[in-house]
Amino acid sequence: MSLEEKVSLTISIAKSYRDRLRAMAARRNLHDLDQLTSASTIAREIVCDQIDELERVEADFQADDTKSSHGPVSEQIEESVIEK
Repeated sequence: MSLEEKVSLTISIAKSYRDRLRAMAARRNLHDLDQLTSASTIAREIVCDQIDELERVEADFQADDTKSSHGPVSEQIEESVIEK
């Protein structure tokens, strides 16, 4: 996760996930009493890490698509949608 300016994003998740995030935060706080961690902090880390990972996977797919003899899959899908 970068040091860019942070902005608010509101999402809704199931109560069970919120409770799990809170429990994770509590464990981190007990592990390091000098560092305050919240459920939101952990959620932000998870979301940012997953977006970065998805972008890496997508880039790999695009690299594989350019090697394909049929052209990029995204172009094939786009053409298929336009035909319908």
